[in-house]
Amino acid sequence: MHLRIFTLPFDPVLEGFPDEIVSEFCLNKRVHKLDAQFFQQEGKTYWAVSVHYEILAKGEDKTRDLDENQKLLYERLREWRKETAHKDGIPVYLIATNQQLVEIVRRKVKTLEGMKGIKGLGRGKMERYGRQLLAVAMVFYDTQKSAQEPPIEQPPY
Repeated sequence: MHLRIFTLPFDPVLEGFPDEIVSEFCLNKRVHKLDAQFFQQEGKTYWAVSVHYEILAKGEDKTRDLDENQKLLYERLREWRKETAHKDGIPVYLIATNQQLVEIVRRKVKTLEGMKGIKGLGRGKMERYGRQLLAVAMVFYDTQKSAQEPPIEQPPY
């Protein structure tokens, strides 16, 4: 297992921390543990993030066994997560990890109850983001269902 520590300065223009560097770093890694700590030095605020990780074997991809529709839903969940994280001023992985999103897709989650048992989606995340995650999935499923239904033929008048 490897360890990487990031020290991110508070950006008053963004009114947050430039967390993209941590998110990008974690994209092709299997993250085992994240620790975050705020601290001040010389009147400036910083966020220290330590990442315990493994490098994924070449070709090891969390989405490799998903079909095309599942990959599409996975990408929609990632887009929602990115927008929400930006709006909340937090890193994307604090909302849900890529692996958690893959599990939502694999399990074909259609209820909040269906999300139970996904490692890392505890009560706090479920209270804050569960309904929104579910809404993204349900809109996707509804869109897919209506796209597969044959059009209703109108009688000629």
